[in-house]
Amino acid sequence: MLGLLAPDPRLLFVLAGFLILAGFYSAPPLRFKRVPFLDFCSNYLYVMPGVYGFVLASGALPPAWLLLGGFFHIAAMHLFSAIPDIECDGRAGIRTTAVLLGHRRSLALCLAFWAGLAAITLVASGFHPLSLLVLAYPAVPALLLARPAIPIERVYWRLPILNTALGGVVFVAMTVSKGGI
Repeated sequence: MLGLLAPDPRLLFVLAGFLILAGFYSAPPLRFKRVPFLDFCSNYLYVMPGVYGFVLASGALPPAWLLLGGFFHIAAMHLFSAIPDIECDGRAGIRTTAVLLGHRRSLALCLAFWAGLAAITLVASGFHPLSLLVLAYPAVPALLLARPAIPIERVYWRLPILNTALGGVVFVAMTVSKGGI
């Protein structure tokens, strides 16, 4: 009960960050989604509930490497999802990171972000064999860069399957490793 009356200031900071990022992603006057680089950075709002839960459960902020890994993933996911919209956004006068960089450089940045996520995951796991699955993420933009004839839209609609499958594997692996099953 005392936690409700005098919440941890870190929880209030995380909640405020979430609300600001969520509100101003689309809302004027800031509209982060129309500002190159802020568009994908503001999607950190998707990491904030995990940060909130971590603080709530542990009483501490997550380690920097975990926060950085979350950033790399959401930045790549957002940018990757903006690539199919480059032509339409450009015609509409919406200037996003993808519009600014173009198709190939946006894919290269996605590759860099997901490679960063993979490196963090591999090192943090002690190179556990299951952690090698994270290499699927940088493989996606690498494949599209190597084979430009493959339409990104075809791959884009399969990415939720990859996220769900890898998330499920991670959940089961963590549960089993903690003796939960």
